Amino acid sequence: MMIETARLIIRSFRDEDADALYRIKTDPQVMEFCPDFLDVDAKRADMQGYISTFRRIEDTGDTGTWRCYAIECKETGEVMGALTFCKQKMLHEYDLGWMMISAYTGKGYASEAAEAFAEDFCRTHGIDYLTAVMDVDNPASRRTAEKSGFRLFEKRTVFDAHCNRYCDDYYYFRRYWSGCTLKDRFYGDSPYYGRSTSDRKEEPR
Repeated sequence: MMIETARLIIRSFRDEDADALYRIKTDPQVMEFCPDFLDVDAKRADMQGYISTFRRIEDTGDTGTWRCYAIECKETGEVMGALTFCKQKMLHEYDLGWMMISAYTGKGYASEAAEAFAEDFCRTHGIDYLTAVMDVDNPASRRTAEKSGFRLFEKRTVFDAHCNRYCDDYYYFRRYWSGCTLKDRFYGDSPYYGRSTSDRKEEPR
């Protein structure tokens, strides 16, 4: 997979990207909000295995299993971060995430990559929208979501059955692609009239 934008190349990870992937994994900002990115205890020696797994998933045409794509700077060829992607097992929705090395944050790279990937994937596979979820204490990620066209759907609080308690709150976003033909694009700020509002007739006055 390869997508080009004005400043970036979004592509599959290559064998020579192992150091960059480990740098993303161990970045303080990534560790704070996504300590389980790859795996909590992943080591530098494990990076080659992850890259091989990502490539195998893509080669099989699998669009659901979790994987990462590199965000490369066109000008320098450096890998500055990664997009994460999977089909959620619980909701069966396609979910997009982003992990950036701190030195490259605040420059709009993540939102540029996310917008390009979302448009390309939805158009190619006939998917109406992608989702994005993030910790409510991560305002930078929320700004990235909004800049790349995602809109807040709702704030969720997850109940962890294993721990018998509620976990941290997080935001749930949706981004409908530019060619989406759905008449109704429900967000948390929209009135709700039932299962389907597409054919809803005006109430008699």
